[in-house]
Amino acid sequence: MESVLETGTFESTLDDKGRVVIPIAVRERYTGRLVIMQGKDLCVWVMPAGTYDHFMKTFKKTSKEDNWSSEEIEAFLYQHVSTAQVVDVDPKTGRMPIPAFLRSYANLSKDCLVVSINGHLEIWNEELNRSFMEEQRIINKNTHRKSIGKANFFINGEDE
Repeated sequence: MESVLETGTFESTLDDKGRVVIPIAVRERYTGRLVIMQGKDLCVWVMPAGTYDHFMKTFKKTSKEDNWSSEEIEAFLYQHVSTAQVVDVDPKTGRMPIPAFLRSYANLSKDCLVVSINGHLEIWNEELNRSFMEEQRIINKNTHRKSIGKANFFINGEDE
């Protein structure tokens, strides 16, 4: 059975007009009108409208159920909702414009990375992503240590 990845990290470029090419490998999911906003880290989040609707419903539900403070709600709204915009992907080239204030926020330059994960894209400056990934590597290394002898991530029961 062939598995099709909907995730991955892809090299891309930001052109002189502030547009990024969505990689062919994930382009089918990211066409037409998309919502773009500041990410929780120094990157730009991109998602289809349906994913944005889910994002907002989940925010409203979680903030209520977990009794977020007014300060936490306000921070979330300013970080993500107030920076959200709709952009159109060029159907011929797969290029997507990134507004100047978002390019500045994420320190995007000519060479950038497009990361497809958890149903959305993240557009990263290569250097900032390298630092972020090093932080994640350390956390992940400790997580793997916890699972030694409990889980084998590479062999399932059918392959043994």
